Amino acid sequence: GPRRLRPLFPCGDQATNDRPWAVRNGDAVRLSETLKPGLVLIRPEVKGREDLFRLFASTLVEAGAVSQADEVVARLREREAILSTGIGRGVAVPHAQVPGLGRLVMSASTHPCGLDYPALDHQPVRLVFCLLGDATTAADHLAGLARLARLARRDNALEPLVTCTGGEDFVRTLERIEDS
Repeated sequence: GPRRLRPLFPCGDQATNDRPWAVRNGDAVRLSETLKPGLVLIRPEVKGREDLFRLFASTLVEAGAVSQADEVVARLREREAILSTGIGRGVAVPHAQVPGLGRLVMSASTHPCGLDYPALDHQPVRLVFCLLGDATTAADHLAGLARLARLARRDNALEPLVTCTGGEDFVRTLERIEDS
């Protein structure tokens, strides 16, 4: 039969080769299915990374996704102190573990004019994906980050997201990108 490659993130039968971002119970969860339209911030008026983290945290609290805004900001800040999550090509993927969260939570923002956010290639950040999880979601978390990194490396694959006009539009566009 065909040679089976080892999954990037082996987690029992949860990860399959064609969908290395597959998560719990064997359900392949994609970024476009994890991200809720109400958690997409279109052109938010923020001064920089710190401002954006506060906005993500308060948006997630309002949506009932997390309980403590301050803890989210502190965890994201701790992670950034290790190395900026501005991964290049205009994309940043701030992420952190928030104990007791119990599931992968994702938010996103668009910044067509560029955001002051330290990046590995020193280019302005125009698209931000914020991922939060806890110890129980570590495999999903890594898989989501890997998926975003792969999409960001694909020439201009994520570019159509920058000009989306609303959350629904953003999630639909992300779904198309994941399918292509």
